[in-house]
Amino acid sequence: MPGTADSHAHRDSVIVVGAGPAGLACALALARQGVRSLLVDAGDGTVREGSRSCGLDAATFAFAAGLVGGRLDGAAQPWGPLRIRRRSTTVPAPRDAEGGPTPAPERYGLPQQRLEQALLDTVSAAPLVTTAWRHRVEAVEQDTDAVTVTARGPAGPVRWRAPWLVAADGHHSFVRRALGVRFPGRPRVDRLLCADVKVGLPRPPWEESPLEPWLFVDPPFQRDGTVLAQPLPHDMWRLTWQLPLAHGVAKAADATALIPVHGDPADPKRTTQRVRAVLRTLDAMSPDADATADPVYDMVWTGEFEVHQRLARRFRAGRVLLAGDAAHLVHPTVADGADLALQDARNLAWKLALVMGRRAPDRLIETYHGERRSAARRRLAYGEDALHFLSPRGPAQKMGRRLTLMGARSKGTTLRRLDPRALVADSLPEYTGSPLLTPGGPGVGGPVQDVPVVRADGRRAPLSACLDQGLVAVLVAPGIEVWDGPRWRDAGLMPLLRARLAELPVAAELVVTHEYPGAAAHTLLLVRPDGYLAAWLPPGGEDDLNTVALRAVGRRAAEEVSAAASGGP
Repeated sequence: MPGTADSHAHRDSVIVVGAGPAGLACALALARQGVRSLLVDAGDGTVREGSRSCGLDAATFAFAAGLVGGRLDGAAQPWGPLRIRRRSTTVPAPRDAEGGPTPAPERYGLPQQRLEQALLDTVSAAPLVTTAWRHRVEAVEQDTDAVTVTARGPAGPVRWRAPWLVAADGHHSFVRRALGVRFPGRPRVDRLLCADVKVGLPRPPWEESPLEPWLFVDPPFQRDGTVLAQPLPHDMWRLTWQLPLAHGVAKAADATALIPVHGDPADPKRTTQRVRAVLRTLDAMSPDADATADPVYDMVWTGEFEVHQRLARRFRAGRVLLAGDAAHLVHPTVADGADLALQDARNLAWKLALVMGRRAPDRLIETYHGERRSAARRRLAYGEDALHFLSPRGPAQKMGRRLTLMGARSKGTTLRRLDPRALVADSLPEYTGSPLLTPGGPGVGGPVQDVPVVRADGRRAPLSACLDQGLVAVLVAPGIEVWDGPRWRDAGLMPLLRARLAELPVAAELVVTHEYPGAAAHTLLLVRPDGYLAAWLPPGGEDDLNTVALRAVGRRAAEEVSAAASGGP
């Protein structure tokens, strides 16, 4: 059973401050790697009411589902491509060069409350996670060997000491401020009103395609603004309106602040009018709509938020790592906060586990700062561009928005600017330039494709099921789908590859797939525990497997160590 804060020494643990998505996921991801953690939070271990975050990328959702062991089954709604409607006209869907639909990043609708509850339930049953609820951190000190945390709880002050600390204590992070890490950016770039409503909109019984989120630009019910409608499971919809910044601006200048819903233009009566207008529009777009009556709905939750764009100067300060909102605030049009928080936790957990197990050098931790800060910075840049369209501030930006929409309608395509998430997905691989990668192959530094694979025991599974434990080597072997496990294990390159992986100081699994996009037969792919492609070895490149595997965990191969000792590059 999980213990209390005093149940064991924490010299072999990681202290995690903050029990939001980043902190909970980090503690559970460390537990999967066999690492203990102490989770410290000022709350009482219950989920906060309401949230503005509700979307996860497919890879992030797979990671979260793996952490909670089935507690998210049936909890997510697959999303189709984002559709856009300007005034009363639907903007044509994007098309590729052949005239077919442009593939969109696979995403899921999952309310943050539901995600946090699943993570909390799993933490409460995790033997390697110790919780300290109702403890507020008052001081953080560190030396070359460890971090010391002083907190005040129901029984008075308490001190803990551990080799590493993960600060996931939100946008007002005490830990970040105590360490003097700056959090620059732009405050109050947008203001949003969110509502969760339960409504049964008509849908043909034969329609099996995923429900589509809708972005309404300058609709009749929200002139000079945008409204986002996102489907959630069990007939729920998240509706998000832009509100003028001139009304009810919060005083907090360093983070996103919750603003009470009262007064014009977000009073309850106007919120009800807004909800009815959006639902009428969604209902009218269905072929089975009843034009004589408004959809019947239940208002579940409403909240009003200010949006800020901020980025910490450092994601690592000695032995302290920043994650989630403590490290970055990004406009939700570009990235959901919970999605980025889970990606931070996934990137960090396997690195901490290897370093604490003395299987990788401390410099591996530094790559967390480089990779995740670069990813957040790129989203901030796309967020700034999106704001010129979503919230034009002057005549030039307003004219640019008008021309963008006119071009999208006349050319029969959605200009990339209208969907910042697609811009992120279509740009260079996320971790390009990381020292853990071996350049030279397509997609290196980006998420690996979730192809079906055959594991060593003959089981068939998606590649995502093999991640978050150790490195994964994927051999492309056409025709493998007709072989049984005992036969392919000893065929061709398999014995050699298994022997090479057995020499590594870290866990590594060898799997095969009959096909991978763009890969020839006998191509060898090396995948990091967090699902990013670390190396692409062409046929005949298996001799380099150990070198690229060691590089992927921050270690040097023997020949690189020899060259460095002799003064080489």
